[in-house]
Amino acid sequence: MKRYILFLLTLLVFSSCGEDEISMLSAPCNQDLVCTEELRYLSYKAMLDGKPVVLDNYYVKNLDNGNLYQESSLNDHLDGGQYIVVSDVRLSEIKKTGTILRFFGIKNNEIVLQQDFTVGHDCCHIIPLSGPFVEQ
Repeated sequence: MKRYILFLLTLLVFSSCGEDEISMLSAPCNQDLVCTEELRYLSYKAMLDGKPVVLDNYYVKNLDNGNLYQESSLNDHLDGGQYIVVSDVRLSEIKKTGTILRFFGIKNNEIVLQQDFTVGHDCCHIIPLSGPFVEQ
């Protein structure tokens, strides 16, 4: 009987955590919210056949609105083969609950890599929802 009660309590705790996260993402942004002025970004380590690859060029397509992004000016401080997918500069074009972005990697004038990512925001900064982002 104790195990059954413990199981039910554990289930209740885990199910309520998910609801809080969902309600946070669906709640409107507070106009009085004070955000930090730092520029945040999400990056990706380009891989082909399980090995890192340095691309000649790349771009990211917002699948919700069709806009193309290239944050290459921010890549200067990243390791070779790592690329910025999106930064806070694009926050106004990202849905809080999630926007799908498709990364296109180019080598020798050919698209050699495509990877999808889902990003949202917390009203101040972009946040990763799914995809192989590099931990920061």
